[in-house]
Amino acid sequence: MKAYRIGVHIIAADFMDDAKAFFLDEVGEPLPSLIEELDWLAEVPCEDGTTATIKSIVNRTLDERNAWLRMGIPCDLYCPFIVARLP
Repeated sequence: MKAYRIGVHIIAADFMDDAKAFFLDEVGEPLPSLIEELDWLAEVPCEDGTTATIKSIVNRTLDERNAWLRMGIPCDLYCPFIVARLP
């Protein structure tokens, strides 16, 4: 997976086209002209007020999804998701 900054949202997805489609479906805003790929070690704000690297947030989310799969709960492991929302 890679991380893409689209507006104020950072989205993890396998491909930029997946990130764009996810942004349009979930955020519902028009795509901005600038979409950039971010480094995995970039720090972003978390919901609890702390900061974490994109890598740690993506790994935590993938671990949660793997746990769901082990429990028999269907989920798409590599489905795009919002990593963080920038202020």
